[in-house]
Amino acid sequence: MPAALDPKEKAEIVGRLFVVFQDRGYEGASLADLSQATGLGKSSLYHHFPRGKEQMAEAVLEQGRTFIQTAVADVAKSNEPLKLRIRKIVAALDQLYASGKNPCVLGRLAVSEIGPAGKKLAHEIFASWTDAVAHLARESGMTDLKARQFGEDWIARVQGSLILHAATGDCKPFERVMSALADLAKTK
Repeated sequence: MPAALDPKEKAEIVGRLFVVFQDRGYEGASLADLSQATGLGKSSLYHHFPRGKEQMAEAVLEQGRTFIQTAVADVAKSNEPLKLRIRKIVAALDQLYASGKNPCVLGRLAVSEIGPAGKKLAHEIFASWTDAVAHLARESGMTDLKARQFGEDWIARVQGSLILHAATGDCKPFERVMSALADLAKTK
C-alpha cells in the first residue's frame, strides 16, 4: 500500500492533475493521462483519490479556490491603493492564463459532469471571483447593481476570450478584458 502523501507531495500531484484537466477537460482526461502526468500508477491514484477522477477534479477545484482567494479576493479587499490591487490581480490572471493562451480549468470543470461536490465548489469559486471584481467596481464608483453586473460580465468576457484564443489563436480579446479591469482604477 502506498504511503500517504505529505502536503508538498499532494500539492505537486494536484498541480499535475490541474494541467491535465486544463488541457483535456474532465471528460477528455483519461485515467492513463492522469497516471502518466502524476507518475502514479492507477492503483496509487485510487489509493490517494478513492472516488477516482471526480475526487481528483475536486482537488483541482480546491487549488483553484485557493488561487482565487489569495490572488484575487484577498487582494481586491486589501488596503492597498485600487490601482495597485488591480495591477496585482491582472498580473496573477495573466500568469495563470499565459496571457490568454491557457484554457480556464475552472471553466472547463464547471461545465463537466464532476458531481455535486465539484459543482458546488465551482459555484463557490465563481461567486468569490465575481464578488471580488464587484468590490473593485464599487470602489471605482459604480452602484452595487452596476458593480455586480460588471463582475459577472467581466468574468464572462475572460472565459469567452480564452475560448476565442482556443478557436483563433488570438490573445487580443484577453488583453482587452484585462484592460477593462485596469480601467476601473482610472474612474476613481
